[in-house]
Amino acid sequence: MALAVAACAIPAAASGASASGGASASSGGIVAPGQPRVLDVVCVSRCVSGHRATPGAVVTVRGRSLAYVQRVVFRGPGGPIRVPTTWRASRTVGAKVPKTAQSSRPYVVDYRGKASNRSPRELEVVPPSQIPEYVFPVRGPHQYWDGFGAGRGHEGQDVGAACGTRLVAVTDGRIQYKAYQSAAGNYIVIDMKGTADDVAYMHLIKPSMTRVGQSVQAGQTVGYVGQTGDATGCHLHFEYWRGDWYGGGHPIDPAPFLHRLDRTS
Repeated sequence: MALAVAACAIPAAASGASASGGASASSGGIVAPGQPRVLDVVCVSRCVSGHRATPGAVVTVRGRSLAYVQRVVFRGPGGPIRVPTTWRASRTVGAKVPKTAQSSRPYVVDYRGKASNRSPRELEVVPPSQIPEYVFPVRGPHQYWDGFGAGRGHEGQDVGAACGTRLVAVTDGRIQYKAYQSAAGNYIVIDMKGTADDVAYMHLIKPSMTRVGQSVQAGQTVGYVGQTGDATGCHLHFEYWRGDWYGGGHPIDPAPFLHRLDRTS
């Protein structure tokens, strides 16, 4: 069960590669990097869902032997579109979906010109108008655990899910806080655009990849389910505040809001 955060606690490309991701040293010299392999391509910003992206969206390619990948290849109206990676590691690389990209199963090409397999699952490219206004925050199998008021100081809804399950912004907004606290663990607070309300995500498995002041869009990845802080079991503790989070606002039961999103997204 998550605990509320006390008001006083509010805070203000790889240079080398392993054998699994590229060249490595051995007693006989340097071992050539392995054949790149793609396991999935997942949208992380400007997304309709994990496998539905818009032009300009950022995607993460997951696979093996990716440390030496230089291009991610999408399908375009005139043939393949080769896009430089924005970052890379042994098992993941990032890229931006080009403006003219079409739905396809992207693949990658390394510095030797070796191409990987195509992604097993299609990445659908759709117009930005299809980006939803609101999205359920937990993008994987989940269960509803302790609710609002279930224990002393329990000011949100716990949503159980496997550690590492992707968490996304429920709507457009701005990262207001990002910190670690003994009860909340790794957490963020999003100031929702167009309202005076805030939402908080607690017990993230590691610090969010976002930064304070950053704008986020509905469906954008903001972290992963964990059990940091005072948590039993992997889950998201989600709070919805009318007004500013610990700044004059007050928490309300977020369950109706979450159930509504759960049915539609």
